[in-house]
This record gives sequence, C-alpha cells and structure tokens, in this order.
Amino acid sequence: MTTTELRTDPITGRTVAVDLGACQRRDDFDLEPVRLEDAPAQCPLSEGREAEAGPEILAWREGGPANAPGWSVRVVPNRHAMLRIEGQLDVGPNGLFDGRDGLGAHEVIVETPIHDQPLHTLDVDRVWRVFWAWRTRMRDLERDSRFVSLVAFKNHGRAAGARLDHSHSQLTAFPLVPPALAEKLRGAAQYLSIQGRCVYCDVIAEELKDGRRVISDQASILAIAPYASRVPFETCLMPRSHSARFEDASDATLHILATTFKAVMARIDWALERPAYNLVLHTAPLSGEADAAFHWHLEILPRVTRYSGLEWGTGVHRNPVSPEDAARALRT
Repeated sequence: MTTTELRTDPITGRTVAVDLGACQRRDDFDLEPVRLEDAPAQCPLSEGREAEAGPEILAWREGGPANAPGWSVRVVPNRHAMLRIEGQLDVGPNGLFDGRDGLGAHEVIVETPIHDQPLHTLDVDRVWRVFWAWRTRMRDLERDSRFVSLVAFKNHGRAAGARLDHSHSQLTAFPLVPPALAEKLRGAAQYLSIQGRCVYCDVIAEELKDGRRVISDQASILAIAPYASRVPFETCLMPRSHSARFEDASDATLHILATTFKAVMARIDWALERPAYNLVLHTAPLSGEADAAFHWHLEILPRVTRYSGLEWGTGVHRNPVSPEDAARALRT
C-alpha cells in the first residue's frame, strides 16, 4: 500500500499529496509523444524564413544583416501575442468584474536556426546564448515604466502546450504581478517580516543540510527537487547566494546555469524517456520592493501526469514520485 504525505510548500503554502512508496504503476504517467510532426520546410522559425517569423528585436549573429540567415538566437514579436505593447495602462480595477487592457510585451526567443534541435541538446555555449537573450530583453523591457513584472517560459512538446516543434521560448512583460508570481511574493514577504530573512536562502540552507533532495550543488547554481514538488521530477535551479533578479546575473552565472540545466535535463530525459516539459523563470518585480525577500529561480516541470478532479476541485496536486526518489535518480 502506498503511503501518502500531505506536504506544504514553505513559500507559497500550497499543499501537495506526495506518494512516499515506490512508484510501480505505469498508468501514473502519461508519456505523450513530444513531437508535433511539423514539416521543417514550412516552419516559420527555421533559418531562411525570417520574414515569416517577424522582424527581429534582438539576435546573436555569426554574420549577415538583420532579418536574414546567419543567426544562432533570434528574438521576434509573438505573432499570437496575449499582450500588446501598444495597449493602454489602466488606472485601476473597474468594479466587481475587473477587466484591463491587454497591455504588455510578448516575445518569442527562437533558440536555434535548426528545426529539430531541442534546447537541452544544444552545446553549453548555445544554451548560454538563449539565457543571454532572456537577460538582454529583460533589461530593455524593464526600462518601460508601464511594466511591473517579467516572466520567461518555455513549452517543449505537445503535452506542455507547444504549437511548434522548433525550439523556442517566450518572454512576457505585465502591467501587474501575475497570480503565480504573486503567490510566491506574498509568502516570501510574510516570512521576511516574521523571520527577518529570505525564505529562499533558508530553503537552500535546509536543503544543503538535509541533502536528500539536492540534485547538484557543485557550483554557484543549486539544483533541487522541491520538498513539495507538484509533478514527478520537478526541479528548481537557483543561485546559492541571494539574488533577486535574473536580469542582474553575470555572464559567468548564466554559463553555470546553462551547464547545470543541460546536465539535469539529460538525466530527466533518461528517467522519463524524453518527456515534454515546461520551463518557468521567475524574477523579482521591477519596483525593487521585493528584492530582500525574493530569489530568482528556474523551474523545470516535466509533463508526465494530468490534472484530474482532485487538482481542479481542491487545488491539491498529487505527485506519484517523491522528491527524494526523484533527486536520487537524477543524481546517479
């Protein structure tokens, strides 16, 4: 019989039902094919089809003019943007049913000119260039006083919400703090007000002391399986020293992040048979008010389970693989 433990996330306060017994049921996992079977010749993100992807905002080029071949990383506006740079900044809520203009920025980072080349399989320097593009665009967007927060994310594979096979990530700028980030900020601010310390720094200290959920601690970037992991093999990468915002990270830090990300993803690919996954990068809001309480971090969320009525009805995630077992598998 499986033993279930209800764990509370120390930052957000959300509850996760973690199965502590060995995961033996194959039907606990939903391993969908990652590929969407796009035809490379019709892919708008491939090299040689720059006009279809849109005018570049930023590019790392080996040669050639803008909006032409010769790039390794390219940033363009999202053709199906959820947020619009030309939107209007609303003064505030509009009564009981609050609606606001869709102001913001929504950009696509094309991570490689080659169609079938997932991010985590690129050379470390090429992964570094993707993180460089995230950081460069964040530094530019934070100069717009209308924006409050920035979130970068990636959908890899059909189960993770990808619409194209071609490797790409996305960057959004909001005129507000989105709920998932706000949840973390509230918990971190409350902990700081009571304990006088950053909760992320305390989590890092506790995880290093315990050791069971540490995946990699050989450099300035720590990789852990969070205590209240929501999905099997959820992994969090963050700097060991306090750092509130990703856009302040040095080139050396981004290189270590790229190295750690590749190593962890190689193990996740082995353990879960090359799963679909989401990446989410959370960095402190632009005002600076949360800098003492927050710690930037990159979440890797393999998509091998589905939401059921349990999650929708209770908000309690069920994780059939304990973080301790996941970390042990990813360390080997």
